[in-house]
Amino acid sequence: MRIAVIGAGVVGVASAYLLARERHEVILIDAAAEPGRGASAGNAAQLSWAYGDAMASPALLKHLPAILTGRDPAFRIRWRLDPDFLIWGLRFMANMPARRWWSNTSAILRLADESRREMESLLTDTRIDFDYRVAGKLHLHPSAAGMAAVQATVERKRQLGFDQRLLSRREAEDIEPALKTYQGEVAGAVYTPDDALGDAAAFCRHLTDFMKARLSVSTRFERKVAGFEQRDGRLCAVRFVDCDPLAVDAAVVTAGPLIHTLVADLPEANRIQPVRGYSLTVPWKEEAPCVSLTDVKRKLAFAKIGGRLRVAGLADIEQPGAGFDEGRFSVLREAASAVLPGCFDHSPEEVRWSGERPMTPSSRPIIAPSRRLRGLYVNAGHGMLGWTLALGSARRIAGLLR
Repeated sequence: MRIAVIGAGVVGVASAYLLARERHEVILIDAAAEPGRGASAGNAAQLSWAYGDAMASPALLKHLPAILTGRDPAFRIRWRLDPDFLIWGLRFMANMPARRWWSNTSAILRLADESRREMESLLTDTRIDFDYRVAGKLHLHPSAAGMAAVQATVERKRQLGFDQRLLSRREAEDIEPALKTYQGEVAGAVYTPDDALGDAAAFCRHLTDFMKARLSVSTRFERKVAGFEQRDGRLCAVRFVDCDPLAVDAAVVTAGPLIHTLVADLPEANRIQPVRGYSLTVPWKEEAPCVSLTDVKRKLAFAKIGGRLRVAGLADIEQPGAGFDEGRFSVLREAASAVLPGCFDHSPEEVRWSGERPMTPSSRPIIAPSRRLRGLYVNAGHGMLGWTLALGSARRIAGLLR
């Protein structure tokens, strides 16, 4: 089967890889000049196999008044009079109760575990280099009450087979000595020794090179998709803005924010809204952490990627295409510098990033055929967990196209 994969971020590249492994002919398409230029370019780098917690949660519900009034620096919502956006917001709030949150979270965790297994196979089969390592992760909780509240979730995850451990601050410092000088409040930590990390952009580039050399995969970069052609109610070609159509038997849409331009043939896109995040990458220093850290209070994620240190955070639900906001980036830098002083000083080598991460109200990605056009499929809406869930969702989409 000849299949177009539209979008060359981690989800699209992973989908192309597993489809090609199923002996399909795959054409990987993206509007950018190379793979991994969107959300994959600056994400948190953490492969959170055991932390697939849905964003809509009871904890977030408690903070909703602060978020809505602009008093929570980690989250920002800019409401707009758009019916699709308002419906999305209502659905998001409907997913906050505990029962819905755990249903979503447990489903995401199962998908993350599929990703972990696929990653093990990919590393063996391809041997590509993207600074992958099993670094472990420490979730830092600011209060004893927070540690007590998380115990039930840790036990639930253990029952699902994940290795998570509750640690005191001193025990966490033994695992990551950089915490001895950490300036944030840390009453304790949840430690996940099997969580990993890797450079998602490098993954996209090197896996694409591998596929072009070893598998039946070709690329069409700097090509913006305009829509689809159909024959007898079935997809037969991908249309472009500036070149001739591409004849295909099927197409998988993994595009990020651009997915909304395809809503005429893919109504599922209306169930996705972009959540903008920011990151800062600087040269790693000896006093910086090696273990991945997540500061629960400040919603900051720290990761050592090769010789670099990255901090990622913020969740801005706003108008698509809003772009880089200097003020919001300053919030990220100041928060990171406050807890790890000296690690995020201005450097000529620093890389600043902001990008949109399309998310569903439940945080569960949509992996399904289009309701409107036969032969068209969607694999999108992963939110902040795109890197973690990419290979698992790719395996599922490949299963739908067998």
